[in-house]
Amino acid sequence: MGLLEALWVALQALRGNPLRSVLTTLGVVIGVAAVITLVSVGQAARSRVVGEFASLGPDLLWVLPGKAEEGQQFATQEGRFTLTLSDAEAIQREARAVAGVAPWLQTSIEVAGGGRREVTTVIGTTPSYLELRALRVHVGRFLSEADEQRRKRVVVLGPALARQLFRSLEQAVGRQVVVNGRAFQVVGVLHPQGQVLGVDLDDRAYIPFRTAQQLFSVNYASFLFVRAQDTASVLRAQREVERVLRREHGEEDFTVLTQSQFLGALDAILRVLTVALTSIAAVSLVVGGIGIMNIMLVSVTERTREIGIRKAVGAKRWDILAQFLVEAVAISLVGGVLGMGVGLGASWAISARLLDQPPSAGAVVPVVVLAFSFSVLVGVAFGVYPAWRAARLDPIEALRYE
Repeated sequence: MGLLEALWVALQALRGNPLRSVLTTLGVVIGVAAVITLVSVGQAARSRVVGEFASLGPDLLWVLPGKAEEGQQFATQEGRFTLTLSDAEAIQREARAVAGVAPWLQTSIEVAGGGRREVTTVIGTTPSYLELRALRVHVGRFLSEADEQRRKRVVVLGPALARQLFRSLEQAVGRQVVVNGRAFQVVGVLHPQGQVLGVDLDDRAYIPFRTAQQLFSVNYASFLFVRAQDTASVLRAQREVERVLRREHGEEDFTVLTQSQFLGALDAILRVLTVALTSIAAVSLVVGGIGIMNIMLVSVTERTREIGIRKAVGAKRWDILAQFLVEAVAISLVGGVLGMGVGLGASWAISARLLDQPPSAGAVVPVVVLAFSFSVLVGVAFGVYPAWRAARLDPIEALRYE
């Protein structure tokens, strides 16, 4: 029996039990679609996040609390807040390769204004943050040195938060909002920044750093933004920041990362997350393969007399083996094709919804090819044993089977 004839016989057998064939194929569809969706969305998300951070500029440094262990980029010492406003001032004063420093303190809290209430992210920072992040003010102004020194209760809103509270960006300036039981005057609204992984960067409120420390009864900074004079000065700025902080703290309980180091660590974390999710999805494809093997074993049992008749009229072991193996592969092929369609549609929809951009073709094509190939491999691997069992049946015993 040739391959085409074996394929025709296999398809006829599948048509004989449509419901069972559909349910078996569904397991492969789900597995292939899950692999394609998770890998495609994971790669698109990694590309988007890394791109967003890279857009901050190659001359940016991050100062994080806690000392990273050997071989790690990020500190693992939880609950330690070792950075302060005086650290930022010392760096600005003494590090000559540094163009600017901005401390950062954030919390999620309810903000009320215009008769409405919204839970949002409130960030305490200094006036230098506007230039460090290259942000633009849409209307009004940003925080000033006078606001910082006098601990004024003024706030700059993101455009999304301003619309939620006051319906209009222009009408928000001059109005009051209540943060943690204290009244703040709105002095400005920022230009839109967009979203990253569903996190709205425009749904934020910025207040003076000292005011935030007083409002939330803390004396630390979550981390520090530092910008070097230029790209060529980044490593020099990193050494100077480390020298200043070691002297200020008396120990190295901090981590200074350049933009490239931070992006490398972030990319590594996102890669591990993508691999972990893909591995979980691949399990569902293996489960689909187990379903194929189970159904094929049932099929061998049901068609024992058929196998006996075919052997009695001259069919060889290879013919029987090919018939059942092709049948198993046909299920995985159909499931793989349908899974590709479902996976591509799901990955496109999720990426467009969460990331505002579809996954790139260069990233999707290898994933589709890999997932489809894996589905065929699963069909072969889990179809071999039932096919081998069918091929080994004794024709006399098979003809006697009831």
